[in-house]
Amino acid sequence: MPVRREALRNRGACKWVPRLGPGATAIKLVVFLLTLSVLMMACTSWRAFRSESDIAPQPRPAAQATVASPETEASSAIEAPATTQPVATSEPSPAPPVTTPQPSLAPEQESVLPQPEPLISEVLREVQPPQAVAEPVEILGGTQRMVPAGTGVVWGGCASDGTCYPFNFYWAPTNEVVMQNGEGEHKVQHELCHAHQHWSINGGEPLPPSDYDLESWYATEESGSFTAAVAGLPWPWTHSAESGLEDFAWTCGYWYSDAAYLLQVSPQRYAWAAAYLP
Repeated sequence: MPVRREALRNRGACKWVPRLGPGATAIKLVVFLLTLSVLMMACTSWRAFRSESDIAPQPRPAAQATVASPETEASSAIEAPATTQPVATSEPSPAPPVTTPQPSLAPEQESVLPQPEPLISEVLREVQPPQAVAEPVEILGGTQRMVPAGTGVVWGGCASDGTCYPFNFYWAPTNEVVMQNGEGEHKVQHELCHAHQHWSINGGEPLPPSDYDLESWYATEESGSFTAAVAGLPWPWTHSAESGLEDFAWTCGYWYSDAAYLLQVSPQRYAWAAAYLP
């Protein structure tokens, strides 16, 4: 009989359920009311504490900075509107005036610094000031030269008496300028100036064999004047022996063949030739 056993089991379970009387119910109600009162008091105290906390002033750095200086308050009062609109300078302000730099309509003056002189471009020739035109220099030159009578020029490297050298030379015994084939005019004039030195020594008369090299020319007035004029000057000639005889012969030779080149190479030698050589 399963159904009956289940019903018997249920009946036994009901026997153990406690039953509360009216007194227990009243106690529960009192405890509930006390608990509710405690919660309400706690809530009221918490709200009062929060209200006092909200009313208490909080320190703010900005407020301290404002109170510290009256000038700061004035500056703040003036500068604050500048964030939204410009400050009108025509109306008086009760605060102390604050000097603010105003933009100037006039260009900045730089008179303190010295103004550099304007540079003229070498490229833009048309903007340069007119240059003074240099007067043309007349290039002089020799027109005549004193040499021994009968002086001539021979080619091939040998004089008429059979004296031969592999270089150009003036041969006093025969009064001949001996040239190598193919030499230029300025070298011919150079050797003719050695012939002039022979003339300066004794007018072109025969010389002793010891003086065929014309060393006695150093004792002439012409030599003294030329030596004084070129003293201390650099040697301008190439492929030549460095001596007073050769220096004079080159100066004299270019004076009669290319005076402009002589002026370019040595203005002092050119000036002496213009003064002393015809």
